[in-house]
Amino acid sequence: VKKANVDPTVGAKFIQVSKLVKRFKPVTVNGVATKSILEQVKQKEQNEPDYFKSQYKNSERLSYLQKYLLEFNQVQPQASLYVSFVLRPSDPEFPFDMEKLKLNMTVPPTFPVDRAARPSIVVLNEEIPRGFAANIEIGFRRIADLARSTLKDEEIELVSGSGLLSMVLTLDKYLEVFLKQEKRETIKFVKTLKKPVEQIKPASPKPEQIGDIKIEQQPEYNNILKEVIERRNQILEEMTSKIGEKNRSKQETLIKVNIPIVKGSNFSKIPAYWIKNNFVEVMLSVPIDYPGSPVLFTIANNFSTNLIVKYGKDVEEQINLVKLTREYRQVEKDFGKNTKRFEFGDSSLIQKLNWLTNNLGTFCLEPEQFQTWNDNVDKLQKQIV
Repeated sequence: VKKANVDPTVGAKFIQVSKLVKRFKPVTVNGVATKSILEQVKQKEQNEPDYFKSQYKNSERLSYLQKYLLEFNQVQPQASLYVSFVLRPSDPEFPFDMEKLKLNMTVPPTFPVDRAARPSIVVLNEEIPRGFAANIEIGFRRIADLARSTLKDEEIELVSGSGLLSMVLTLDKYLEVFLKQEKRETIKFVKTLKKPVEQIKPASPKPEQIGDIKIEQQPEYNNILKEVIERRNQILEEMTSKIGEKNRSKQETLIKVNIPIVKGSNFSKIPAYWIKNNFVEVMLSVPIDYPGSPVLFTIANNFSTNLIVKYGKDVEEQINLVKLTREYRQVEKDFGKNTKRFEFGDSSLIQKLNWLTNNLGTFCLEPEQFQTWNDNVDKLQKQIV
């Protein structure tokens, strides 16, 4: 018996995302301006009038953005969807001086079929202190947990169902509650800038040491194509605009970010003090010819050591403290090796950071275990394709 083709326009994920973008017009989708997306889809429809008609039922009723969403889900079914939009507080007596909340939402690829898959948000407003922005993001996490499980929250009640639109409307309803909470202690994203180097005749590049991981020096700036440099700067600009940083120097190669600790895959493999700290400091080394050469990730120097000093006061014997330090350094080495080996695919730095956040424990596995996990992921993707 021939299996009937499933109509993607009736899929739960497509319907939920459609309701969201209809109510909150997106500024960007997957890092691309919505206006540009609409123009691309319109052009494709003009060049191939029957394309969408042959692909989707009732295609004449679909908006250009809906057609893009369908195409994206068909071509990249294992990729997360990133939607940025503006939420204007609906409460006429909203007590805070905030006209609009700029958000970037991540919708996991398995949402909503997988009940464990949770959408998440990042607050993009530069004027909102990071500590209060974190309260909003954590508040949305509570809403997502409530919507995706049978748990109850004494303080929160969902608005109009439990889908993506409901979650955002619920955030709007309780925005004042989240902003009134005590400001969370956070550390800002920090850029490490390269010092100016005198222009002497080129020498053979030598590997430089960052922590316990060797990183090859960047290629000569003058030897890189202008188009490559512009593409790299565009990717960096996308990232810095989303994390609210300014005054980026063209000479930078290192960016420090705080990866939040969330309950993702292999959560038990994340070192205890990292979990207790709620985030881990990660250094991104972005080559001058990126994305031609891959970005490298390392744990920031002395990050784990400082945590051991801070939280390890209960370690009575000095020999145990030394052993603990060695264990953490080994995890840092494994993290560096695993992230270097892994094919992240998309050139977006934001998407790479999301991968790290959701799979931090997996990247802390021993290299042999990580290779097994990586092989299984590759096999699964090939089976799906």
